[in-house]
Order: sequence, then structure tokens, then C-alpha cells
Amino acid sequence: MTEAEALIRRWMEGGDHSLLAADVSWRVSPGYPVPRTEWRGRDEVSGQFFPALRRHFPHWRIAVDSFVPLADGRLLASGAYDARHASGRTGTVPFLHVWTVRDGLIAGVEAVADFGAFAHVAQG
Repeated sequence: MTEAEALIRRWMEGGDHSLLAADVSWRVSPGYPVPRTEWRGRDEVSGQFFPALRRHFPHWRIAVDSFVPLADGRLLASGAYDARHASGRTGTVPFLHVWTVRDGLIAGVEAVADFGAFAHVAQG
């Protein structure tokens, strides 16, 4: 396991925002249950993105199936979110993430998830 993969796994297990670079770029595909698709900086990610997500999905666990190193040094992660909607409905949402690590911190995330799966969990 590379240092970058170990860092990302630590983030996924505990959500420690100190593992994010101060200028982290966090982008998600349309369909995520949040009001926009891009956040800049640790403060926006921790203070806006995650609270918006948790309003709809108070339980959110990331299960990675695999990491694949990309030619430019980033890591591609594939897997699924284990999600529980605020209504109590549960389900899984497949995803692909591209992670950028710089100077021992997470500097960027680009996340794409199955919009239909979000809707299914939210609406039943």
C-alpha cells in the first residue's frame, strides 16, 4: 500500500478533516444530494459540503473495492457508499473517485456517483 493510499484510507475510516490540505479542491458529479458541485478549501468542505450531505444522509460509509494509480500520480478509487437516508431507507451507491495527494495531505477529490442509486435510497 502506498503512502497516498494509506492516507486516503485513514480519511475514509475517520473523516479527519486535518488530513485535507487547506486549499483542497472537492468536486462531485451532478446528482449528489448537495446544492452545488464544487467546494474550495478545507473550511468549505468541512463546513458546507459535509453538513449538506449529512442532512440527507446522516449515515455515510465509504467502501473501496480498489485503488488504481493513474499516470499523473493521482489515485482512482472504485467502490460504493453505504448510505442511510434521513427517512431511514438504506442502500448502496456505486462511485468512482480520483484523489490527489500533495505534501502528505489530500489536495483534491473528484467524485462521480450513480444519481439513480441516490434517488432510490432517498425515495425508496
